[in-house]
Amino acid sequence: MNEPLMMLTISLLVFVAAYLLVRYGYAPGRQLWLTQEGYYDRVLRQRLLIDIEPRLAVILNLAAVAVAFVFGYIVSLNAVVALLCGVVALFLPALIVRHMEQKRRSKLEVQLVDGLTTLASGVRAGLTLVQSMDLLVQNMRGPIQEEFAQLLREYQMGVDLNQAMRNASNRIASPLYRLTFTAIEMHRVRGGNAGESLDRIAESVREIHRLEGKLDALTSQGRAQAWMMAGMAGVFIVMYYFIAPESVGLLFTNAWGRIILLAVVFLIVTGFLWIQRILDVDI
Repeated sequence: MNEPLMMLTISLLVFVAAYLLVRYGYAPGRQLWLTQEGYYDRVLRQRLLIDIEPRLAVILNLAAVAVAFVFGYIVSLNAVVALLCGVVALFLPALIVRHMEQKRRSKLEVQLVDGLTTLASGVRAGLTLVQSMDLLVQNMRGPIQEEFAQLLREYQMGVDLNQAMRNASNRIASPLYRLTFTAIEMHRVRGGNAGESLDRIAESVREIHRLEGKLDALTSQGRAQAWMMAGMAGVFIVMYYFIAPESVGLLFTNAWGRIILLAVVFLIVTGFLWIQRILDVDI
């Protein structure tokens, strides 16, 4: 096939692919775009309380994918490597956001006992529950201050306090806060000594923290072994590379070597996630 005919064939294939993408890929693409916007709105704005436009977050994510793809191709001159860089850039922001969410939730759970103590002290001093929450906002720092400040803003805008606490519980997505707000709501319905009720809730949360710490200590060895299992394959590859670089190079250049390498990575990741799931015990 001569060169002009080859260029014409490639141009025709590109045109047909672009037409099919526009004709049949617009609706799924738009739905995927809206799904990503909803995800970033739910996580960034509602849970992390970060005021970032969801559409801007999606655009930045796609821009990162494009930059990673181009960078991977320039560095390696290999389409497969460039595609892998693009895939990593596609999923990396979601992993970072998830890590931020988990870290923030952990800090909120650590601060909960001190927050309940502040609420109990305010109630004993003659303040109402709302005034005690405002006292907590004034005297504490970190994510618990942000969450209770958001709760009070909703209450001041006319939302019922019980509903505002339910919104905070859904936003934080922590069993401890869900337990706390449910207990406070039940107390508001049934009545009783608010200070003693808050002290009992704080004591329950403190006991849960103690049991979780004990459980983490018991499962720490298993988690360390999981990380060791996942990392030893890379260590062995590096060691064998210095011993027999030609043989190790076949894993990356030969087709069967790549298949074996992908199978090994799949098995390691599966085993690592399986161990993590076994050790993830909820109290």
